[in-house]
Amino acid sequence: MERRRQAIGSRTLSAIFLALFTLGAASSLGALERKTYTIHIVVDVLKPKFQEVVDGIKATLDRELAAAGASATYTVHDTRTDPKTVPAILAALEAAKPDLVFAVNNPATFADSNISLKLDPARFRVVSENCIPLQSGVAKSFERPGGHITGVGVFVRMNSVLRLAKMIRPESKKLVFFSWSAMGKINEWFLAELTRACAEEGIELAQVKYLSSAEEQFAFYLECDKLGPEYFGFGAVSVWVKKDGSYAPMDVIEKEFVRDNIRHFPQYCYDEVGVMNGAPAGACVIWRDLGEQMGEKGLKILNGAKPGELPWEYPRKYNLLVNLAGAKSIGLGLPDNLIRAAYRVYTDLDGRYIGRGN
Repeated sequence: MERRRQAIGSRTLSAIFLALFTLGAASSLGALERKTYTIHIVVDVLKPKFQEVVDGIKATLDRELAAAGASATYTVHDTRTDPKTVPAILAALEAAKPDLVFAVNNPATFADSNISLKLDPARFRVVSENCIPLQSGVAKSFERPGGHITGVGVFVRMNSVLRLAKMIRPESKKLVFFSWSAMGKINEWFLAELTRACAEEGIELAQVKYLSSAEEQFAFYLECDKLGPEYFGFGAVSVWVKKDGSYAPMDVIEKEFVRDNIRHFPQYCYDEVGVMNGAPAGACVIWRDLGEQMGEKGLKILNGAKPGELPWEYPRKYNLLVNLAGAKSIGLGLPDNLIRAAYRVYTDLDGRYIGRGN
């Protein structure tokens, strides 16, 4: 019964959003050059979600290589987004001369900027997880990246988030976009993507706000909470610094502020943490599948494809997540068909949920 419910939910979600997933699995491997391949993975801070990406890469390579009578060895490097780690990682890559390098970037694309782009294009082939390949200088275009790097983005197309907002509250017509002012290149991507998606979905991009401190972000939330029901919000990156320059633990204080103070203004998410913390809903990336998608691109390269000729891709799948308590706290009712279609339904503001767990 559970499997049937999930299958029905998946079909319903596809119908709701007219989502076009890129479902093509990796092509069967041709004649391989060797039986063992050396794979190095460079990760910006090995957080749980990035570990899921790494696990997806390994699982895909192991499965497909084993079917072709081959295998892979792995070395993982954690940059910790610390420039002091860069020389040792570059030296390790130069010494190992791996068959393939994977780069799993934090939003600021530290791994690509400090590692991938410094590798000799004639000797290294890279598959990157990079949300802003054009803005960060990693790719010349999505269709034909050029050079020795190809990859997969992180952010889903924003149409899905806008459609979600309209489904939950049909009068949602005006979007407020906000982000941390320090995230210049990421903000450029989000603004361009949201401008495109708003035009296609009939939504007005009513306000764009770049914030410099946690205190400024919280004051902005209070302003937004006074707006009418036609307004809804989308935040790119929270401000992880206070006015005095000290660290702001937004995973704690932002969640608490929104729960205690916001009573009307809905925000929608691209990351599951936001929904877990109380946002009414989100169209959220599936981290492990992102790694599997990267692994499939890596297999094409091992089979002879040139990275620069493989198009950069958007994530091919996303999860629909909803938070019943978060919606109720700002006076929103979630449509039954949306709840039935959801991959995961959070039932309270403490992270408990029903539905899939991984």
